Amino acid sequence: MNKLSFWHKLAFIANCCWLAAWAMRYKAFFPEGDIRSTVLVTGLVLSYGLNLLANGWALILLLGGRLRANAVPRWLLIVNFLFLLVQYYLFFKS
Repeated sequence: MNKLSFWHKLAFIANCCWLAAWAMRYKAFFPEGDIRSTVLVTGLVLSYGLNLLANGWALILLLGGRLRANAVPRWLLIVNFLFLLVQYYLFFKS
């Protein structure tokens, strides 16, 4: 697994935590404790930076013509980019 693929997979996990943290604003489906706090910290703190790092790195490689076709699955690039758009829209909206 190359570095870009690793960072995109890590960003995807953080994005899933962000989605769970967003949903926990309306319904708490994790019990109080370590799991809940880990999901909240990963989702609300780390996901923004990891997503920006992974997508920014992929964009730099894409513009430089050095992004290999099989470096990262296309669906993962698209999903992480969509998460990035939604995250920063909601971040700057509020």
